[in-house]
Amino acid sequence: MRIITLHCDYIKFKPLKKAIKNPEELKDTSEKEAKDPLVILTAVEKGDDDKTIKELVEAVKKIAGEVKAKTIVLYPYAHLSSNLSDPTTALEYLVEAEHTLIKEGFKVLRAPFGYYKEFELKVKGHPLSELSKEFRPSQSEDVKGEHKVLQITGKGKTGGEEEVNPAEIQQLIKKLSKNVMHASRGKNDLKSNVEIGKDLDIYLVNEVVGQGLPLLTPKGATIKREIERFAIDEELKRGYLHTSTPIMAKSDLYKVSGHWQHYRDGMFCICSGDDTLALRPMTCPFHFILFKSKNRSYKELPLKYAEVASLFRNEQSGELRGLTRVRQLTLADAHIICRKDQVERQFTEVVELLKYAMEKLGIKDIWYRFSKWDPKDKKKYIDNPKMWDESQKMMKKILDKLKINYKEADGEAAFYGPKLDLQYTDVYGKEDTLLTVQIDFALPERYDMTYTDENGENIRPVVIHRSSTGATERTMAYLLEKTQGALPLWLSPVQVRVLNFTDRNLKATEKTVEQLKEALPFIRVEADLRSTTINDKIRDSEMQKIPYTIVIGDKEEENKTLAVRERGNAKPRFGVKIQDFIEDIKDKIEQRK
Repeated sequence: MRIITLHCDYIKFKPLKKAIKNPEELKDTSEKEAKDPLVILTAVEKGDDDKTIKELVEAVKKIAGEVKAKTIVLYPYAHLSSNLSDPTTALEYLVEAEHTLIKEGFKVLRAPFGYYKEFELKVKGHPLSELSKEFRPSQSEDVKGEHKVLQITGKGKTGGEEEVNPAEIQQLIKKLSKNVMHASRGKNDLKSNVEIGKDLDIYLVNEVVGQGLPLLTPKGATIKREIERFAIDEELKRGYLHTSTPIMAKSDLYKVSGHWQHYRDGMFCICSGDDTLALRPMTCPFHFILFKSKNRSYKELPLKYAEVASLFRNEQSGELRGLTRVRQLTLADAHIICRKDQVERQFTEVVELLKYAMEKLGIKDIWYRFSKWDPKDKKKYIDNPKMWDESQKMMKKILDKLKINYKEADGEAAFYGPKLDLQYTDVYGKEDTLLTVQIDFALPERYDMTYTDENGENIRPVVIHRSSTGATERTMAYLLEKTQGALPLWLSPVQVRVLNFTDRNLKATEKTVEQLKEALPFIRVEADLRSTTINDKIRDSEMQKIPYTIVIGDKEEENKTLAVRERGNAKPRFGVKIQDFIEDIKDKIEQRK
């Protein structure tokens, strides 16, 4: 069990809507308020038992005595743990804790279980230093005041002093070979990336590894590598400076940017000693520190930092699906730090890069969304109306000048700036974002980023956030669904498969594979030498969506030619010279046609 204790002047809370399928039944959904309470934010975990509840009650009694609190608020707070108990058990233990604390003489108010709630609280500012050895630093450090986190561990699956049950390990071992990949057909009976990924052996999802954490097979890794290699090659050509930054940082870094205040529920947090760390959900804070590592002149700008980065986002389990929405993603991310007079040119160059990338990847059916802030939503957005007005007017002017046909959408901006989003629909008709470009005046100010102009004055730069190929996993999902697995030649995990017509042609087939590899070291070619019919081999090659299938029979072996079947063409081309085939496919792969 994990808890955060907060000694407050007051707390107000109100249930809004169901967060789980079968939440606690409520007769009264009005706002509740408690004054001078000790608030216990609580996450019940797997393995908690009656002993855990007793330890919880004793800990609460001890803290309440020290702060002289008579009122206790038990507040279910699932964000404290990724190892939550099932809802029925969690509610039972919270009710048990409530009744026990009432018997101990406390006035107890328990917040509704299984609902999204809005709450407001004011934390007192006194120290609780005598508890520092029992508690760990909180994952909610932006709340003003002193508070602590206590982890209480009972017997069972969470460990404690007992070893894990051997029977449980055996059950887990059985699950290691079971993949959890099921998805219904989309519109017009189209397959989703889940079904295609399974059929073509591109990725798998395993229950023991966890939801939203797909494992790419060698074939899937090939697709991912080619997309990212393309992104890096293009970015280097266009003057980007590639970096490599840590996958985690102290919460302090995200407090400066505002991610901790506006985005913390979407982050994975780790307590280590006296530090609270978070796996990075984005790279911009790291790139800003690189910029601030030395004094910058106007002559150096624009500085274009880029990185193919692993990012981590704590998506809700119900939103996870295949490669479309995951908890660990890879983003071809970049931040252009420039002068205000350079923004239009740099933004235009970004749009040109995105159009080029879409052309090469075969992305066609997207539309543009101009995503703006909602001035009424003070929690979601940085509260700087002047900055928002200036940045949105600037983006609109650029988009209109580029003659981009876009839709405006209030409340869809990033918390720090407006966006140009490139939208698409998946096989189910669900809209999502594939690529995005953002203009940012806010974070340069928060990080106190400056450069020296020609007059020696310190000037604030503007930042353009962008991705060239988007989140690689989502781009893969898009491509798999739009092509139904028939990927472009340069992205196909296997580009050429060579088949022997009979066993007599084994050596000639192997020699053909060797010739292709020798002439084109980068080609992905394989042989199918099984002792089965040629029709079976051709059918399997077609099912695997391989772009080129070559058959070597007696005639091909005698004439030193190839019978080439191109994906989508029912009739093969006979008498193809191997050198001609090599030249043709070499150009297509190198040009990413």
